[in-house]
Amino acid sequence: MIAKRIIPLFLLRGDRLVKGTRFKNHIDVGDPISQAMIYDAQGADEIIILDIDATSQGRTINTSIISEIIRKCRLPIAAGGGIKSIADARKCFHAGADKIIVNTQAVLNPSLIRVLADEFGSQSVVVAMDLLRTQKGKYDIYVRCGTQKVKDSFEQILSQVIKCGAGEIVITAIQQEGTLGGFDIDLYKKLRAIIPIPFIASGGVGSYDHMVDLFKITGCDGCGVGKMLFLRDYDIVRIKSYLKGRFVAVRDA
Repeated sequence: MIAKRIIPLFLLRGDRLVKGTRFKNHIDVGDPISQAMIYDAQGADEIIILDIDATSQGRTINTSIISEIIRKCRLPIAAGGGIKSIADARKCFHAGADKIIVNTQAVLNPSLIRVLADEFGSQSVVVAMDLLRTQKGKYDIYVRCGTQKVKDSFEQILSQVIKCGAGEIVITAIQQEGTLGGFDIDLYKKLRAIIPIPFIASGGVGSYDHMVDLFKITGCDGCGVGKMLFLRDYDIVRIKSYLKGRFVAVRDA
């Protein structure tokens, strides 16, 4: 059985980590370097680090932060924020990132994923998508940190980026993000049936049992964890121990 991944999710604003609720009301939660060292020591499987202002400010993620984390930690890094070209991606890889994450530009221009996958390999290219449940129970896809709705269906865009060579998908349920109220299990069950590559669930985890339900019911490959780690008394070691006790396969912490 393939081990499920527990992945701290770092949101960058400037050189600081922040956490919000439904992509709004962000608060400072610390220094990314020191936090990365903590989760590395605890046995996190990797870190996702996203600069949430990069696209709106017309720049890319600060790669010096990636370099410093790589210098002090052993765990893999997936980094994103403002990536829209081979040159942007190469800066992240040269800084030490193992994967690059593309959100807004992947949704608006799925063919970019083919260009990046051909250059760096599909295993290094991750597509992130942010979905918001409507009152009718459907899902709209948003870009630019949840501020712009896209007219095309998320199923259509998802199919395109997978065909173009995305190696992994990260899906955030906007309505759950930062609430600590649990995952949108119905959404991730639906996604598992249509995503043939690894995918990571993000948005809403606030307890051990939320993770157990996610992995056992939906079959997703990993879990992005934010506030549960930063603002509550949880750590990677205890999370993995609990999951093992509930017969969820995880790597040793």
